[in-house]
Amino acid sequence: MASYAEAFKNGPKFDQSDDSISSVKPVFIEESDVFGDIPKPHLKSLYLTIDEMYKAIGAVVPRRSIKGLQRIRGLWRIYLDTEKETESLLSDGLELRGKSIFIYSRNPRVRFEENSTDVKIRVKDVPLSADDGQILRALEGYNCTILKHFRERFRFEYQITDCQTGDRIVICDGPLAKAIPKSIPIGKYRATVLYKGQQNDNIKCNKCMETGHKTRDCQNDWKCRSCGESGHRQNECTSDLSSNHDHEQENSSVHDEDQNDHCEAYAEPQSEENEDPEATQSPVDIVEAIPTTSIETELQQSQSILTGIVTNNSELLDDIPI
Repeated sequence: MASYAEAFKNGPKFDQSDDSISSVKPVFIEESDVFGDIPKPHLKSLYLTIDEMYKAIGAVVPRRSIKGLQRIRGLWRIYLDTEKETESLLSDGLELRGKSIFIYSRNPRVRFEENSTDVKIRVKDVPLSADDGQILRALEGYNCTILKHFRERFRFEYQITDCQTGDRIVICDGPLAKAIPKSIPIGKYRATVLYKGQQNDNIKCNKCMETGHKTRDCQNDWKCRSCGESGHRQNECTSDLSSNHDHEQENSSVHDEDQNDHCEAYAEPQSEENEDPEATQSPVDIVEAIPTTSIETELQQSQSILTGIVTNNSELLDDIPI
């Protein structure tokens, strides 16, 4: 019989079962999303327990698929068996302590640069009562490969609330095969679609006056707003001066023509007067002739009256006896 030292010479013998976590990447939950930022003296009593975490996850996916739950300084890592279960948990979300908790597909505390081609699309102006399925179908009409989607929730005092903002966040595989306009019809609504690198055809450049890009990105030459020619700005345009000069010349020529016509109109009656001076009489002579004739008539009447008086007097004198 071997001694104890000989038995453990090569180390203890035991069955090595496969306890390693699968290659499926974990998903993350921030504990502060549940109860917010609270001072440390009161924070410990609010920590999530592994029991309630296991129970909440088991309500969304089968409990047998939960392979690991780990809490490190308020950040929970959730390891599931398959990618299918992971996607199901990401899409359905989690409810803890009466709140809908957002699940992160990546570590939210680690900021790193990566060459990810995923495109985050924000869909606005669609009522909360509308089904998300019609939004996804509308995006699929633009050949989008949708990876996941969720409804954005309002943050208040650095806490995620259960109040939805109405915006839908859709993560698509990029680059997009087809550009999505900023405004598209979704059902009976007109939705606003926003994503990084989106081309807006309604943008008009103030430099070259063309659409599709902004002034800071313009590679074209300046275009005048007055004459429409390229190569100079509006304040450098000389066509305004020349057009004003031509306009002044045109106005002066028209004024000269009007003056000539006016002079000719007065010159014609004068020439006729010179040709036959006796045929016409000036208005002044006519005015002067009227008072002269009336005075002569009055004088004649006065003389006839005086003559009659003198005759009567002479007859009376003859009748008086001497």
